[in-house]
Amino acid sequence: MKQPDLGRKISELRLAKGMTQGQLAGKCNVSLRTIQRIESAEVTPRSYTIRLIFETLDYEIYSSFGKFSYNLDRMAYKTRIWLGQLYKYVLDLFNLKTNTMKKLSILSVPIVSVVLIFLFISNSQAQSEDRAKKTITETNANFVKWFNSGKIDSLAMLYSVNACMIPDNYHAIYGRENIKDYYAFIYNAGFRFTTSKAESVIVSDPIVVERGIWKGNLPGELAGTYITQWKYEKGKWLIENEMTNSDQSGN
Repeated sequence: MKQPDLGRKISELRLAKGMTQGQLAGKCNVSLRTIQRIESAEVTPRSYTIRLIFETLDYEIYSSFGKFSYNLDRMAYKTRIWLGQLYKYVLDLFNLKTNTMKKLSILSVPIVSVVLIFLFISNSQAQSEDRAKKTITETNANFVKWFNSGKIDSLAMLYSVNACMIPDNYHAIYGRENIKDYYAFIYNAGFRFTTSKAESVIVSDPIVVERGIWKGNLPGELAGTYITQWKYEKGKWLIENEMTNSDQSGN
């Protein structure tokens, strides 16, 4: 079993047990962030961690995991053999003492190809980053507009189904529905945003980490900072993890 199937399996087993990500992390003696990254397929954990998680969830993995490890070992062995052969071929190719013109013609093709591919990838990545940053900026504007007009359902759809949010001086909130309830609560309490602005956006496909500031009133002025992790899912950016901090003085 490998990512993303591994993450989905752990999530399914955890939900079937009625456990939160935090409870699973506590039982396995790992951080909440570790469980979140495993379930979202951001990382492939070590075999010991996988075994510990599945044992906690009462799931037998020895046979399937053994096959998984065996396949990894075979792949690693084949890769080492292939790299060794490629290394010898490249060394001979750069030895221009024999068949000089032929080797120069062979070398010119991959060099030009690599340059063109590099330019294409660089341009594509730049366009992708620009699109992501533009989307985040537009979403922040919608976030303020939807919240202040009481469109909490629309606001909640900016979050992934299993999103995690940690508001300042508040316990962690798991899941889109619970996050929606939280926003409905503070809206009914009279809080309104005046701004939500990104100051830094770091793009690492398919993840975006945004850091910014927010301001509002209750009716007294409030201000704070936030860190949001977005993930590209099914053709759109969704908030996967979020943490906010408030400065009650509004400064």
